[in-house]
Amino acid sequence: MRPSLAIDICFQEKYLTFSGRATRSEFWFFFVFASVLSSIINFVLLFVGDFFSGTVASIFQLLVVGNSLLFAIPVLSASVRRLHDVAKSGWFLLIPILGFYYLFIDGTPILNEYGPVPSNDP
Repeated sequence: MRPSLAIDICFQEKYLTFSGRATRSEFWFFFVFASVLSSIINFVLLFVGDFFSGTVASIFQLLVVGNSLLFAIPVLSASVRRLHDVAKSGWFLLIPILGFYYLFIDGTPILNEYGPVPSNDP
C-alpha cells in the first residue's frame, strides 16, 4: 500500500470508523504520518505561543490540545481496525504491552468476525 493511500483512507474515508479491518501497512504508514505531522504542528504552536503571555498563550495551548485530538481520533480508530485484522477486540489497546504487540503481527488471511481481508491495492 502506498503511504498516500493509507493516509487518505485513515484520515478522510475512515476517520471515525472503528469497524472493519486495517492492514499492517495501512496502519503503520498512517501512524508515522500522524505522529510526525502532529508533533511538528504542536512544536510550532508551542514555540509561537511562548512569545505571548496571558490569553493569547492560552489560546495557543488550546490549539495544541485541539491538534492532538484531531490526530488522536483517527489513530485510535486505525488501531482498533488493525486489532480487528488480527482477530482481536479493540479493547486489547487497554492492555499496554499485549495490545501494542498485536499491532505488529500479520493479520488473519481469511474472513474473520470483523470482516473480509483488507486489500493493499488502491
